[in-house]
Formats: sequence, structure tokens, C-alpha cells
Amino acid sequence: MSSEAEGAEAGATDAQAGCGVREIRGLVTELSRRMDAHRRSRIAELGLTPTQAKALEELGEPKTARELAGVLCCEPPNVTYVMDKMEKQGLVVRQPHPTDRRAKQLVLTEAGRELRLDLLRRMGKDSPLDHLTEEGRHELRAQLLKALDRAV
Repeated sequence: MSSEAEGAEAGATDAQAGCGVREIRGLVTELSRRMDAHRRSRIAELGLTPTQAKALEELGEPKTARELAGVLCCEPPNVTYVMDKMEKQGLVVRQPHPTDRRAKQLVLTEAGRELRLDLLRRMGKDSPLDHLTEEGRHELRAQLLKALDRAV
């Protein structure tokens, strides 16, 4: 085989291998964009900010501002600002922490719980993953966890 033919063959193999990874990267990026657009549209339907929506999702169980800040990847003063706004809307209250008298817990009100459930229902409706079977979603999850080198 000539060196030109060997080079073409090696290039084809490299292109095929790279194409698979590039294609997967592109598909994951496209799925991420679609899921983000879906999430943003559902949040907007409820007149929430993305931070408020994430806080609602995370406050299924009471949390301190520090705990919520950790989940939201922001500083506690930012959480305080968001919680002040949500408290004025009647969605959350601050209550004494049951074991740490220095801390307050953020607890959803009945209106907050109802809005959280509405948000979660809307997020699950017409999702980009809706066409997958439950088994397909489990398999996708398992493969993503494996790709991320996380335990399944």
C-alpha cells in the first residue's frame, strides 16, 4: 500500500472516530439547549425567574439559606434577596431551625407548595425527552452517568 493510501486510510479512521465524538457532543449540546428552552418557557408561564424556579424545586424540604445557596451555586446574600421577594409573594416563610437556634429554615407556604407542584408538572409536560419510553430514559440516564464517570 502506498504511503498516500495509508495516509488516506488513517485519515478516514481518525475522521470516523472523531466524527462519532463530535456528533455525540453536538447531540448533547442540542438536547441541552432544547431542555433549557423548554425549562425557560415553563418558568416564564408562571412569571418566575430561573432562580425562583430553582429555589421552588429545591425547597421540597426546608433548607437554610446557606444550604439553598450551595444548591443554587450562589452566595447566601443572593438567596436572601430571592427569598425576600418570594416571602413578599407569600411563597415562603422563615422558621426557626429545629436543631440550630442560630439558623432559620426556608419553608414553602401552601401557595408555595402548590406553585412548586404546578412548576414540576409543567416541566414534565412536552419535555424533549417525552418521546422516550421509561426504559429509554433509564438507559439514557445510565449512559450519561457512565460518561460522566459517576456511579449508576
